[in-house]
Amino acid sequence: MTNALERGDIDEAGRQGVLAGPAIVEKGLASPKRSTRLAAIAASVAVDDRAELLPALAVQASSADRRTAIPAALAARTIARELAKNELADDLGPDDIATWRALFEQVAGNQRRFIEVRVLALDTVSSLATVVDPTSLGFDLNVALKDPDPALRAAAVQLVPRPTPAALRQPLAAAVLGDADNKVALGAAQALCGDDRVAAQALLGAQGIARVRKLVLGVPRRATRDANRCLAK
Repeated sequence: MTNALERGDIDEAGRQGVLAGPAIVEKGLASPKRSTRLAAIAASVAVDDRAELLPALAVQASSADRRTAIPAALAARTIARELAKNELADDLGPDDIATWRALFEQVAGNQRRFIEVRVLALDTVSSLATVVDPTSLGFDLNVALKDPDPALRAAAVQLVPRPTPAALRQPLAAAVLGDADNKVALGAAQALCGDDRVAAQALLGAQGIARVRKLVLGVPRRATRDANRCLAK
C-alpha cells in the first residue's frame, strides 16, 4: 500500500489494501508514517467490513495533520452514506451505529479541528443517524446553529431531512430571523418553507418574511424555490 501511494498510484494503494484485508488497513491507519496512513485511507472505502474502520478514521479525522485529517473525514462520510443507503448488515447493530455517530459528533463539535473536517463529520453523523431512523437529523440543530463558524451552520441546515420535522421548525425560523450569514439564513428558509408554508409563515412573522424576500433577491430561482413558498400569499 505504502509503496504504491509513494509512487503516486492511489488506485493501486487502495487495491493493495483491499487485497490485504481490513485488519491490515486498520493497522495502516494507525501508522506513524503519513504515506501509510494515506494509503490506508484510500483503501478504507473499498475494503471488506469497512464500516468497522470508522473509529480509526475518526481518530485520523481528529488529527492535527491536515493532509490526512480531511481525506479520513471524507472516507468516513463515504462509508456512512453507503450504510445509509442499504440495510444494516447482520453483524452490525444499532449500538454500533450509535457509538460511531457519537465519535463523529465529537469531531464535528470540536472548534479546534479543521472546518472542512467538521463539516464532513457532521454529514457523517447525519448519515449514520438515518441508518437507524431515516427521519433523524442525528445532531442537535440548536447547538449547531450556535457554532461560530458559518460553514458548519450552513452545513447543518442543509442536512435537515425532508419533509422537515416539526421539531426543527423553530430553530430554523430563528436562523432565518437572526443568523448574520445570508447563506445560513437562506438555507434555513429553504428547509423551513418547503413543506408547510402556513406553519413557516406563522413562525417567521412579518420580519422573517421580509428577510426571506431580501435573501432571494438576485439568487437563481431554482436555488430558492422552497424559500419562495414563504412569500406566497
